[in-house]
Amino acid sequence: MRQTAGVARHLLWLLPIVALAACGSRAGGAGAPSSPALPPTVSAPATLLPDGTVPWVDEPAGEREFSLPPPARRVDPNAKPCLAGDLRGELTQWTAPGNSGEPGVPQREPPKLIGYARVANTGQQTCRLHGEVDTRLRDRTGELKIGYSRNVNDEAEQRVTIVPPGESADLRLDWSAPFCAPHDGSLELEITLPENGGKLRAPITATSVPPCGRPSETHPEITSFLASSVFDEPSRETAMDSPLAALTATIEPVPTAKPGDLVTFHVRLTNPTAAAIPLDPGPGYLQERFSQGTAELRAINDSGLYRLNCRPVRSIPAHGTIRFAMGVHIPTELTADRALTVTWRLTAPKLASGPWANLTLTAA
Repeated sequence: MRQTAGVARHLLWLLPIVALAACGSRAGGAGAPSSPALPPTVSAPATLLPDGTVPWVDEPAGEREFSLPPPARRVDPNAKPCLAGDLRGELTQWTAPGNSGEPGVPQREPPKLIGYARVANTGQQTCRLHGEVDTRLRDRTGELKIGYSRNVNDEAEQRVTIVPPGESADLRLDWSAPFCAPHDGSLELEITLPENGGKLRAPITATSVPPCGRPSETHPEITSFLASSVFDEPSRETAMDSPLAALTATIEPVPTAKPGDLVTFHVRLTNPTAAAIPLDPGPGYLQERFSQGTAELRAINDSGLYRLNCRPVRSIPAHGTIRFAMGVHIPTELTADRALTVTWRLTAPKLASGPWANLTLTAA
C-alpha cells in the first residue's frame, strides 16, 4: 500500500539530542536490506513521561527492517512481459485482518478482506511482471459497480517478479466493506497485466464477501472498494517463535479528531506470562489508516512502518503492562462525521502475528 506523506514520512519529532539508538534500529543483519539504506535513527532521550508512559518518537523504519532476510529473488534480464494467454489465475481465500477463525475466539466484523490471486505461468518461456495492476470484480453480467483503486508503495513500484514456466506469482487485493451491490453467480477477477500483457480472467473460488452492514440505508454514498497492489513472489513458510507473540495490545479510546491534526493515543502492551519478555532486539509497529470511500471521496487505505521507542524500557515485565504513547496524522480529507480506523500491530522477525488493536476516531 502506498505510504502517504501524512503517515509514512512525518516531520521528525526532534527531541533533545542524545546519542542513543532506537531499540528497533539496525545497521545491518537480519531483516535489514543493504539497499536502499535504512532511514536514519532519530536521537531521543531514554526517559519516561512523568506518568510512566513511554514517549512517542516519530521514527519511520525500512520496508523490510523487521522481516526475516528474504530469499534471493529470481533474476532473468532476458525475461519478456508476461502475457495473459500464458497465465492461469485463481483466488481461493479471503481473510479478515485480526480474525483468527479459531473456534471460541470472538470474531469482529471486518472493515475489509485481504486476498491473494495466484497466477501460474503455463507457457514455455520465463516472463516478468513489473508495474501497477488494474483489477476489477466481475460476475456473469459484467463488472461490479464498486470503487477501484491501486495501493502501491515506492519499493513495490520498482519490483520485478520473474515467473519461470510452472512457477507462480501472487497479487494482493484489499476489498473493503460495505459490499451491498447485487451480483449474479460466481465472481471473478479481471486483471489488466502490466506492460501491455493483456487482460487475465481469474475465478474467485472463495465464497466470502465483505459485510454490507446496512450503512447504505443512512449513507447511500458509501461504497465498497477493491484495491490492488503489484505482483510478488509467493511467500515461503518460515518457523516463527518470537516471544513477543505472547503479548497482548489494547488501545485507549480517542473519540474525535480534527482533520489535519496530529493525534496522540496510547497502546498498552501486556505480558500475561510469568517471565519478562525482552524488547532487545527491538520490535517495530505497523500503523494502518482506513476509512470507507464514497462515490465522491476516495477511500483512505494506507500504512506506515515505524520503530518502537523502547529506549527507556528493555522488556515487558512478567504479568506487567507498559504504556506507549503513539501519534497518528488525521487525513485532511476526513470530512465531518467520517470514521477513521487506525490499526496498530507489533512486528518483529519471526513474529508471525503480532499483538494488534484498533482505534476508531470520528472527524469533528
